[in-house]
Amino acid sequence: MFTCILDALSQYHVDIPNAAEKSIVYNRSEAFITFDLTLPPEEQSPFTPDLIDLIDQCTPYLRDFRNNEARRTIASETLKQLDRRLKKTLDDLSLVIRASHLENPSYVEQWGFEIKQSTGNVSYPTGRKQRLAVLKTCIEKEQSRPEEDRFKSPHLDSLIELYNEIKATEADRDAGHRGRKKSNEASLELSKQMVDHLRAAGAFLISRRFKFKITRDLEDWGYKVVKRSARTAKEEAEAIEEAASTNGAETTTTNGDLNLNGTGEVVLSVNGESKL
Repeated sequence: MFTCILDALSQYHVDIPNAAEKSIVYNRSEAFITFDLTLPPEEQSPFTPDLIDLIDQCTPYLRDFRNNEARRTIASETLKQLDRRLKKTLDDLSLVIRASHLENPSYVEQWGFEIKQSTGNVSYPTGRKQRLAVLKTCIEKEQSRPEEDRFKSPHLDSLIELYNEIKATEADRDAGHRGRKKSNEASLELSKQMVDHLRAAGAFLISRRFKFKITRDLEDWGYKVVKRSARTAKEEAEAIEEAASTNGAETTTTNGDLNLNGTGEVVLSVNGESKL
């Protein structure tokens, strides 16, 4: 861990979003870049080029995430409609089959339906997987019969069309889910890097531009600066000083909660002294 403490008694707190809040992190990074590039080149942050590169990498993944989420959602909603059609189709089929074989109700078993032994009634399948299995059996049974013996309604062609449409929509939903997951993993990793850069860039601005003081001017770079109560700021500063003196500066709070990640443990005090 790398912890940097700046302006511990500040009345302000700099809110850095969590990496999981990808859209917020992305927007904050864009805001940082947009404002920083309005400054003369010699005044621009050294972190801006890296943030630009991260934004360029992240943009297509966020776009793919949204597209795949929309694809998954649309397919899921379509499946709900198809499920209703599937249930009605099987209900109609069972009625047609039983009506054509009143003397032998168990004949419906040849089309994939089950009969309750206790009552002799048809046991209707529940759930898409079971219903699709029955529909597939119905299709195979109808295909095995002479064309003139096949049911006029529901017609074999409509059964095949419904089956294929459900399978294709399931595949589309699953593809959207996989694409969404892949894009989310990639964009989350880039979001973590952007958060690290925003933290480091914030510390750089506070130390180099604002003389180690947190100021609302940080909002120009897209940071969210909120006011803390004087009591909270004082208590936090005391806790930081105590932790730094007893644990070799192994603290987790930085400068009004502006935390920096890194590879070493450092406490950078207000007077510029570093303790390793």
